[in-house]
Amino acid sequence: MNNYNITKANKDDLPAILNVQKKAFLEVVKKFHLKSLPALEQSLESLTIDFTKGIILKVSIGNTIVGSVRAHKNNETCHIERLVVLPEYQNQGIGKALMHEIETRHTNGVSRFELFTGSRDSRNLQFYNHLGYKPFNTEILNEEVTFIFMEKSVKEHKIINSGCTTSR
Repeated sequence: MNNYNITKANKDDLPAILNVQKKAFLEVVKKFHLKSLPALEQSLESLTIDFTKGIILKVSIGNTIVGSVRAHKNNETCHIERLVVLPEYQNQGIGKALMHEIETRHTNGVSRFELFTGSRDSRNLQFYNHLGYKPFNTEILNEEVTFIFMEKSVKEHKIINSGCTTSR
C-alpha cells in the first residue's frame, strides 16, 4: 500500500483533478462500450464552478494527485459526486478512505448523504452498498446510461464508522 494523504484541494489542483477524472471515467466508457459520459466532457471552467459550490478533496501520493471526490450541501442533504481514483491506484482502499473523509466533514447540518452511479456498474453498486448506501431512485440519462441514486443517513454513517480509523 502506498502512503497517501487526503487534503482539501485548492484551485491550482483543478487541472490535475480533471485529468484524474477523465482517466477514471474513460475506463468506465471503455468497459461498458459507451459513447461518452458527462464526467468526460466536463471543462475546467465547469470544475471551477463546482469548486466554488462545495468542497473537493484530493488524494496525493508524493506530489501526484491520484484521486478525488467532491461534495456540496443542499438543505439537509450532502450530495457526493465524482469519486475518482486513477485506474492504477484502484482497489487499494483509496476510494473508501475518500468517502469516509468526505462524509466525516459533512456530518454537521445534514441528515443524509446522496450520490449516484451507473446502473450497469455492479462493482460501484457493491462498493456503495458496502458503505451503507441504499438505492432510492433511478434516472435515465440516455439509451446507454441509467443512473441509480443511493442514500445513507448521517446516523448510519456514524454507526458504520464508529471506532474506524483510516490508514494513510
